[in-house]
Amino acid sequence: MNAVAYLRCSTAQQDYTRQKANLDVIAREKNWTLKRTFAEKISGSVKADDRKEFKNLLAYVKVNGIKMVMVSEISRLGRRVVDVLNQIETLHENGIALYVQQFGMASLDRDGKENPTVKLLMQMMSIGAEMENNMRKERQRQGVALAKANGKYQGRTRGSIASPEKTLAKYWDVVNLLKSSKLSLNQISKITGRSPNTVRKVKDLM
Repeated sequence: MNAVAYLRCSTAQQDYTRQKANLDVIAREKNWTLKRTFAEKISGSVKADDRKEFKNLLAYVKVNGIKMVMVSEISRLGRRVVDVLNQIETLHENGIALYVQQFGMASLDRDGKENPTVKLLMQMMSIGAEMENNMRKERQRQGVALAKANGKYQGRTRGSIASPEKTLAKYWDVVNLLKSSKLSLNQISKITGRSPNTVRKVKDLM
């Protein structure tokens, strides 16, 4: 099967060497022919249609018999839910599946039908990525306002314990998967990148 990889970092200081190395290994293990790798350093908040390399990828896969686009995480496609889902739909309309290393699964099965488990995971993680991005911006805004008001920022006291509500809000991705899937704790840990102990802690708090 012919495949391509899409790598993205948000800033010039970041590096996508690890993304490429991991996807190269997966392609070899699955006996996929990795025809090209498209990589760019640009914020995930920028729409895919405005990203040069992603546009090049779409143009390439449509005319070169590509059946699989590989990414390390769903957030590499972007951090806006509608944008991510639109790009996945565009791939599917052309009979092209999306393989997400984060899930270890592809969005289409061998018959070209949508994998319902992957679809659910993609929707949830895309929503989560957008929420996380928005919360980060809000925290930055509040931090600037607080710094201007007080001349300094007082963070969380060392050794303090977060409330159950804050813990559940922090690990929203784990909460969503625990509520809406039948995945094991180890699978959830692998998908979210959270430690098994963290997943267990969240489960106990729910």
